[in-house]
Amino acid sequence: MTLFKQIMIAVITFGIMIFMAVGYLNFKSLNGYINDQLGENARHTANSLGLALKPIIDPDDMSLAQTMINSMFDSGRYKLIKLEDVDGKVLIENSQQTVVKDIPEWFYKIAKFEAPIADSEIMTGWAKFGTLYVQGSTALAYNELYTNSKNIFNFLLLMIIVTLVVAYFALKAIFRPLMKVQDQAEAILDNKFIIQKRIPFTADLKKMVLAMNSMVSKVKDIFEREAATLSKYQELLYKDTMSGANNRRFFQTKFSEYLASEEYSSGVALLVSFKDLINLKSTLGFEKWQSVVMKIAQILQEKSIHNDKNAIVARLNDNDFIVLSYGRNSSNFLALCDEIMNEFKKLYANFALNDSEYPVNAAIVEYSPNSDIKTLLTSADVTLASSRLAGSFTYKVFNENQNTLVIGKEKYKELIFDSIKEDEFKFAAQKVIDLNSNFEQYELYLRLVDKDGVWRMASYFMPMVNELNLGAMLDLHILNRVARILPENILPSGNLAINLGKEILNSDENFSKLEATLKKISQISKYKNYIEIPNKDDISIESIVKLTKKLKELGFGFGFDHFELNAKGIEKLKEFNPDYVKIQSNVLIDFLSDRSGVNTKQSLDVVLSSKDIILIAIGVEGEEQKKKLIDLGIKNMQGIYIDEIKNIGW
Repeated sequence: MTLFKQIMIAVITFGIMIFMAVGYLNFKSLNGYINDQLGENARHTANSLGLALKPIIDPDDMSLAQTMINSMFDSGRYKLIKLEDVDGKVLIENSQQTVVKDIPEWFYKIAKFEAPIADSEIMTGWAKFGTLYVQGSTALAYNELYTNSKNIFNFLLLMIIVTLVVAYFALKAIFRPLMKVQDQAEAILDNKFIIQKRIPFTADLKKMVLAMNSMVSKVKDIFEREAATLSKYQELLYKDTMSGANNRRFFQTKFSEYLASEEYSSGVALLVSFKDLINLKSTLGFEKWQSVVMKIAQILQEKSIHNDKNAIVARLNDNDFIVLSYGRNSSNFLALCDEIMNEFKKLYANFALNDSEYPVNAAIVEYSPNSDIKTLLTSADVTLASSRLAGSFTYKVFNENQNTLVIGKEKYKELIFDSIKEDEFKFAAQKVIDLNSNFEQYELYLRLVDKDGVWRMASYFMPMVNELNLGAMLDLHILNRVARILPENILPSGNLAINLGKEILNSDENFSKLEATLKKISQISKYKNYIEIPNKDDISIESIVKLTKKLKELGFGFGFDHFELNAKGIEKLKEFNPDYVKIQSNVLIDFLSDRSGVNTKQSLDVVLSSKDIILIAIGVEGEEQKKKLIDLGIKNMQGIYIDEIKNIGW
């Protein structure tokens, strides 16, 4: 319970106690006063009526006295008016039962009135004629006490309410700096750094706010410094300083990551080679030569990104550049090559370069899960040699059957729809382990069982799924299938990790369907499940914000798959609060083991631990990798060496 609530409860309790005490004292005082008034009124009436009866009293004719007494009694203010002679004989008597109306029974029981009987002697001359007795009616007393008590109660209640409202807003004003301090502390957990600009006048609160502001500033500086260290180191390690493109090291680690993944393990590479580009330096001079190199990288980057937002451009050596795209085939690169070569022709013309002396050629090579870097580059070199025979500004395609479907788009679309309808998409699973046994999950992989009963990996069908924009439909099918088979205990017993693509996140209509399906899963599952999304720039920030908010509401966890330790990646960690990030093991080992990165692990730990983000190394394929990761302090792992990918059921 917050301090504010505690103080408000104390104020309310104190107010109720004051209300009850004041109410009780007022009630007792009013009760006593009305009771005294009953006696006083009875005595006054007895005396005044006695004096009025004295001149008209006649023992032989009491009609006039009867009339006067009746008139007095009919006012309703008296319970008894009685006249007795000196012998105690009742001459006249008027009385009535006490009937209390319009007040609660409990009030009648609490407020007891004992109306006294007043008397007055009636004289005729010097002789005593009799005695007059008068007793007031308690019914009026009860009504008067109830009405006055109710008015006092309402007044006190109003005062209490006004006091509490004033106290509430007064405490709010006093506690506002404390609440903002709380907001500052909570914001730090999300790596959001808030500085209070309004400093309170209260000395104690002022010191606290200033101290908190100072701490927030220091934490912000630490986080940004470590994040900048990671970003800078990543750039130094993987950037070609001359061209501004990625370097060979980056390409090697990225290509290994692609091959180890499910979705990215097939695609196409474009090798662009400039003959004697390095020797052009002596012809043009360093500055112009550098401009040419940078312009080459710029052309490749702009055109490739336009063709595929996730394309990678790297400089392999002095003369060669490579473009890598997953989920594509050679036909997707033909138009791109034409555009690139046209731009190179313009570049050569601007710098008056002789294309026969410094020819440029390109080779297009597809890759599959069975490929490796050596095979890819060898195939590219062979194709490049064939391209050079055709002259400058030409390109060739390496022809080799790959493990991809080579059918028309319409046929492929039909295949996808039929596979969904016939429930031919199945699951495989791989376990993520924590060597300390604190974190565990099973990642689900999609499989397509073809007509021959062969279980096909995602790389077999996902490239065309993406090209046909069927990703959202397939994701919804997958999630609905998970919801459908969860009660059947077919899936692994434990936390599940399910991957989603960008298409389902970037559409409001698809997102509402996604929300409904996730709600079904959360209601059925006994475990905490996770949604993974790829760390791609083409997924809008707004979409991720909406997703993470909904996942939190439904009890799901959230993670980034194939996370990259670059500036954009670090910014995403600052914006969101994932439960974990998955990074390729080769990338981690290469990134953290480099001699120039002695402080990189510390920076990574600061950035991740500040948000309680778990780091998972994926693609662990052997004991050596596992040992290196352990030496680097990484305990959470996934890969075929940790656990084989197992087809589920059927």
